[in-house]
Amino acid sequence: MFRRTFWIWVSLFVGGVCSTDAQEKAPMEISASTVRVMSYNIRYGTARDGANAWDKRKDFLLATIQEHDVDLLGTQETLGFQRDFLAKGLPEFTTVGVGREDGKEKGEMTAVFFRTARFELLDSGHFWLSETPEVAGSKSWDSSLPRMVTWVKLRDRSKLVTEPILFMNTHFDHIGKVARKESSVLVRRKLLELGKDCRLILTGDFNSAENSEPYQALFSAQNDVTSPVQDSYRIYQPKVLPNEGTSTSTFEVKKSTGARIDWIACSPTWEVRAAWIDRTHRNGSTPSDHFAVLAVLRPEQKAKTLRVLTYNIHHAEGTDKKLDLVRIARIIRNADPDLVAVQEVDVVTQRTLKVDQAAELIRLTGLNGHFEKAIDFQGGAYGQMVLSRFPIKEAKVHLLPMQAKEEQRIAVETLLETTPPLRMVSTHWHHQGNDLRVIQAKKLAELLANVKEPIILAGDFNTTRKSEPLQGYDEGWSFATDFAPLQKDPEADAAKMIDLILYRPKDQWTVTDAKVILEPLASDHHPVLAVLQFK
Repeated sequence: MFRRTFWIWVSLFVGGVCSTDAQEKAPMEISASTVRVMSYNIRYGTARDGANAWDKRKDFLLATIQEHDVDLLGTQETLGFQRDFLAKGLPEFTTVGVGREDGKEKGEMTAVFFRTARFELLDSGHFWLSETPEVAGSKSWDSSLPRMVTWVKLRDRSKLVTEPILFMNTHFDHIGKVARKESSVLVRRKLLELGKDCRLILTGDFNSAENSEPYQALFSAQNDVTSPVQDSYRIYQPKVLPNEGTSTSTFEVKKSTGARIDWIACSPTWEVRAAWIDRTHRNGSTPSDHFAVLAVLRPEQKAKTLRVLTYNIHHAEGTDKKLDLVRIARIIRNADPDLVAVQEVDVVTQRTLKVDQAAELIRLTGLNGHFEKAIDFQGGAYGQMVLSRFPIKEAKVHLLPMQAKEEQRIAVETLLETTPPLRMVSTHWHHQGNDLRVIQAKKLAELLANVKEPIILAGDFNTTRKSEPLQGYDEGWSFATDFAPLQKDPEADAAKMIDLILYRPKDQWTVTDAKVILEPLASDHHPVLAVLQFK
């Protein structure tokens, strides 16, 4: 909770306490080849929405997009001046979009944005959802309005994704039932025609519920031929949950009980790392009458690995004295973790402006999460949490032994819905007094001794690998972070590590990578990552 002698450890990386300028130049490591995708119906800007008119919500909407650091963005109901506003606010993106009425500037657009530094534009184009798709402004069937698709073909400059990416964005008719079904048939055919030898990504407002005819026409096998795309949200969240609706006609976050009509589809060549509906709001009001939907994708990996991160975030107050939870979330996202042990989390405390940091980390990362309080603090709670790509089936808190007047320390234990079941434990031991840490270590080992499932234990132990408190863990446990040398002298560096990742049983995994992510600005701790491969 308080700054400690951890600065000694930080100095190993940065040669002492860095100036702000030096810290700002420190690289932020991106650990995996993910592509972050957002689909967002932003509500056309000339609508008479009173308190929710475009000029009153546009900055909020832009900030929502910026917070998520997406690589690809598909927007719907976008008028020319809205496209231009977003383009100005997102200067790191290239945008492609034309009006649906004339293929130029007239009417709503299905504008796409892609991160310029990452992607090279190979080709682009548009087609209309009609029997004459090449004719600008055309409509067919029972469509009430011209509807269209904008697409780009991209090359990943980083070479993290080797094949070209075909990115399509669309908006189906809101009235015509036949038009929506035929639009799905057309889009599916165009994905195959334009996307040969490409990885596919499709975003849009489809104005159709799950299991509707348009949904089936897009995602189901047709004549024994599987679809070229899959529903990223349902891949990531197989169970249908309450309140999956993606639109709210009243701009109220609580009005989310309707259908999930906004989708992100992708070819099976992508692994869906996360997919969620963003419920961003301010005092109950949303930036649009639709919720943004997001997906994190990466090329499928042959080896089955588990990426584990532990991070003491120091309530998101950086070494530059700035309170910045978005920065913390960005670091976590860039590590592409499956599991995260997070320490020093504030929930509605005064010092962190009454923000529920646990809820915000879940929103900003798209991961499942569970928070437990260690102590009451400044009108709220202070504790730690587990973030997980996998659903959290059960959770409980273990109170670690404490002395009088000392701050309570805990361990958060979660049972995850995996095959086989897996447990993840986040802990934070006392920062003063080795004798107390010995007692805490012994107690936690006893509490976890009878766990039958494979288990990961990670956190800020406030003690080093070879210290007395951890000696009892040499039998039965393996230290993944033994493979994370900080500099050129692994033994000397390991002697100063206090953020550790352990696993049990030893014969379940092989450690394929472990590293300290050098990020000295966002917290007074660096995050630590370990990659475990299932044997």
